[in-house]
Formats: sequence, structure tokens, C-alpha cells
Amino acid sequence: MSKMNSFVKQFVAAVKGDDVEVQAQKAWRSAESALKVQIAAREGDTISLEDNVNLAKENLAQARINFGKTISDRETYIDTLIEAKNELTEAEEELSLHMEELNFLKEEYKALNAE
Repeated sequence: MSKMNSFVKQFVAAVKGDDVEVQAQKAWRSAESALKVQIAAREGDTISLEDNVNLAKENLAQARINFGKTISDRETYIDTLIEAKNELTEAEEELSLHMEELNFLKEEYKALNAE
């Protein structure tokens, strides 16, 4: 009798296509895979973005002291200092946005994976 039930289920699935539960399982596997891959990739990107912030901080610190050279052109000194600060701000904003997106993806995965 159970073989008959299995046969009937398979026959109906072949005629009608996948049932809703099978479609939902396929969709979940795709969503789960996409989220896991993106979370892992973005976690790797975090290291590079953190390095960019650290490099920008170091560059700003060096710009403050004119890279250890006497200041012969005050205008160039100020321009370099402002440029270094802008680079730091940009690197920090990029890291912040990245972390917001990463946290969002983690929250979505957690929400979708909850029972």
C-alpha cells in the first residue's frame, strides 16, 4: 500500500509538477545558498575595508606632520591635510555601509532560518 501511495504521489507530481512544499524547499535552498555565499564573501571584504581605514588614518597622521618635511608651501600643506581627512572619511563611510549591509544579510538569514 505504501508503494502505491508513493507511486500516486510521484505520478501526481509528474502530471501537476512540483507541489507547493517542494517548490518552497527549492526556493529556500536557493535563498539559503545565496545568503551564505554573500555573508562569507562580505566577511572577507571586511578585512580589506578595515585595512583601508587604518591606512587612511596613518596617512592623515603623516599629513599632519607634513610627512616629516618642512612646510615650504602652506597652501599645499592644508590641501594635503584636507585630502587625507576626506580619504579617511570616505574609507570610514564605506566600511560603515558595508557593515550595515552585512548585518542586514545576517539578520535576514536568521529570520528566514527561524522556525
